[in-house]
Amino acid sequence: MAGRPKKKAAGSKKVKPSGSAPCAVLWGLDPSGEKGAAVRGVLKEMDVVARTALPERLGDPAGAFARMPGFRPAVVPYTGPAPTVEEFVLLCGLSDAQVNEFLARSREAGCVVGAKALLTRVNRAWPLAQLIEAVAAEHAANAADATGAANVPDAPQVSTI
Repeated sequence: MAGRPKKKAAGSKKVKPSGSAPCAVLWGLDPSGEKGAAVRGVLKEMDVVARTALPERLGDPAGAFARMPGFRPAVVPYTGPAPTVEEFVLLCGLSDAQVNEFLARSREAGCVVGAKALLTRVNRAWPLAQLIEAVAAEHAANAADATGAANVPDAPQVSTI
């Protein structure tokens, strides 16, 4: 029968993913360096996409790196100061079990990154540079509390890990 469309085979229907794929945004972890390659290897084993944050994209909202609906890269490249932390990982869309697995595998591989955070409803609209600095301040406050030093001024909670 000419002109009649063929029926699709059962199970061949395309399905849109319900959300963003789990990813990790990496800052200061050069893929050609030993630690950067090891972190990327851990993420690859876990089927988590690694995205490198470039200096000119530090003004983009954190949600844009995770490719969340409604979040777009900044219109102009970032020209502000570079973050004070040398390396940073933002985990986006991972379950608690996956976060724990990432932490355990990182320890086993010897590639633990000091400054880490989870993408949350609170911080997803923040420019990445601001989020990195907030995580650094929270780490400093936690370290000061652990040593009994004076507390760092109030900073918003950013779900550091």
